Amino acid sequence: MIRLLLGLTLALTGALTAPSGPASADDPPSLTMVSAPSVDGVRRYGGTLVADPGRWTPAPSRAAYVWLRDGVPAATGVRHPIAPDDVGHRLDLQVTVSAPGYADTTTRVALGVIRHRVDVRRTVRYSFRVRGQVHADVRAFRRLAQQTYDDPRGWRGKGVRFVPVRRGGAFTLWLSTARRVPSFSGECSATWSCRVGRNVVVNVARWQHASPAWNRAGRSMRDYRHMVVNHETGHWLGYHHASCPRPGALAPVMMQQSKGTDGCRLNPWPTLRELRRRT
Repeated sequence: MIRLLLGLTLALTGALTAPSGPASADDPPSLTMVSAPSVDGVRRYGGTLVADPGRWTPAPSRAAYVWLRDGVPAATGVRHPIAPDDVGHRLDLQVTVSAPGYADTTTRVALGVIRHRVDVRRTVRYSFRVRGQVHADVRAFRRLAQQTYDDPRGWRGKGVRFVPVRRGGAFTLWLSTARRVPSFSGECSATWSCRVGRNVVVNVARWQHASPAWNRAGRSMRDYRHMVVNHETGHWLGYHHASCPRPGALAPVMMQQSKGTDGCRLNPWPTLRELRRRT
């Protein structure tokens, strides 16, 4: 019985692993790789990757490029500006070359995990609190604030990593009712958000409704929320208010965009100039 079972097992294994046989003579041949495809460019946010199809024989008449994020198609084309969603994920390039009379031939270039614009230079721990009877989704606020801090377009691009803690930390992020904002300082207004010392205060009225200037421009509520967190935290980092450098330019995130932009384009993220500036 043991010999019979062993024989059946070997027979089944052989059936599963047996080669399928030679390809049909009518199948077109594949192109032959002479040198492998490659990718130029720094594998960090802010960079642009450029594909090279390599060398093949015969020379391909067409090459197609698919950029894969964690194995899933994310973009096409010979050039790929690294997107915020690429950061922290594995990126590969799939190259398919074609020539008349030959089968499409596909190969893949592994690029590895895409990194932030710069490595972590400073880790800042912060806590969160509420002041007043806030009628807003507090958990959603905390989640979006942390997403703002983690985003490669934000202060993380300066090398600052923000880590939430239960209490204490270097600063406290507050969500406050409008009437309680002035309780942090006489310089704070019930109309706007504020930063006082180690307190980064977001006015819940602004969080829920943005501002008239922002709404007139038709920008999203999510972008406003990114902007207000970046702006008030920027004050804590040592940045002062900025002005529009020229009409049509991106507004610095430290500009008071809630009130207007003087011809600049609304922008929820620090500009490169702000990220590179010493504080």
